Amino acid sequence: LYPVLEKAGDKTLLISETAMGTLVDICEACGYDSMQCLINENSDYLVNGISLNLRQLAHQPHASRVLDTMLRHSDASLLLLVEDVIQDVLSALDQSYDSQVSTFLRVLYSLMAALVRWFGTPCSEEGPRGQDAEGQVLSSQEMERFFLDYVRQKRIAEGNVSDSDDEEAGRYHLVPPAEPQAPTAEAEGEVPLPSHAQLAKDVLERCIHLLSHGSLRVRLKVLDVLELCVTVLHPHGNHLLPMAHRLWPALVSRLTSDDPLAVLRAFKVLCTLAQKCGDFLRQRFSKDVLPKLASSLLSQAPASARAGPVYSHTLAFKLQLAVLQGLGSLCENLDMGE
Repeated sequence: LYPVLEKAGDKTLLISETAMGTLVDICEACGYDSMQCLINENSDYLVNGISLNLRQLAHQPHASRVLDTMLRHSDASLLLLVEDVIQDVLSALDQSYDSQVSTFLRVLYSLMAALVRWFGTPCSEEGPRGQDAEGQVLSSQEMERFFLDYVRQKRIAEGNVSDSDDEEAGRYHLVPPAEPQAPTAEAEGEVPLPSHAQLAKDVLERCIHLLSHGSLRVRLKVLDVLELCVTVLHPHGNHLLPMAHRLWPALVSRLTSDDPLAVLRAFKVLCTLAQKCGDFLRQRFSKDVLPKLASSLLSQAPASARAGPVYSHTLAFKLQLAVLQGLGSLCENLDMGE
C-alpha cells in the first residue's frame, strides 16, 4: 500500500491516475468499503513508514507524497492518526530550511486544504467572531462579552490601549495582551485550541519566516498555504489577530516590493485576511498598502487606456484587474466607509 500511495502522489498524471486505479482494485480485492477505509485502517503501518523515511529524506525524497495522498483521500478521523507525523514534518522543515522546503510545503498545503475541507465553515454561516450560528440564544452576559471584545480589538488595531482596558480584558479572559503577541494560556482563559486549529497556527508561524524566501516559487506556495491557515484559524480570533499582527510586515513586503506574480497572490491573501480579521487591519492597510495600490493603479491607467487586445493576457492586466475587483469588498470588510 505504501509504494502505491507514493505513486498516487506522483506529478506525472498517467502514473498518479494508474496508481489511483490500483488503490480502487485493492479496496475491492481486500473487501474495504472505500479508499478512505483502506487508508484509515492501515494508517498505523503507513505513518510508521512515513516517520522512518522523513528522517532520511535525502535518500527517501518521496516520503511526503504518501502523507499527501492520505490527506487528500481521507476524512477528519485521520487527523488523530497522523498528528505525530505532521509534527515530524514541521520539525524536518525547521532543520532543512533550504534544501527540502518545496517538498514540505506541498504536504503543508495538502494538510491545510484538508483542514479547511474537514473543519472550515463558510463565513456566511458564522456569527460574530466566527462563532457557529446554530440558532442558540445568547445571554446578556455573552452579548456584553462580545461587545467588550469587539471594542477592545478595535482599540488594539488603532494602537489605543490603556491600563483600564487591560483590567477589563483580564476580567473576561477574552483578548490578547495590549501588544498583540502570541497569546499565553492566561490570555486565552481556560479554553485550549482544538488540535486542527493548533496545527494551523504552527504552520502559519513557519509561513511568516518563509515569506521572505529567495525563491519566487517557494514564496508563491507559502502564500497559498497562508491563506488556508487564516481560513482554519478564523473562528479563533484571539489567536488569529495576534498572528495577523506578526504576519503583517512580511505580507506588506510581498504586496509592495516583489514580483508581480507574488503581489497578485499576496493581494488574494490580504482579501482573505481582511474578510476574517475585519477592521483590526484598517489602520495598517490605510497606512502601509492603500497608497501604494492607488499609485500603482494611477500609473497603469494611461497604459491600459490605450492598450490593445494583447494587454488582457499580461500579468500587469491581471494584477490591475484583481486590485480593481477586490478593492471594494476589501474596504467594506475593513469598515473604511469614511
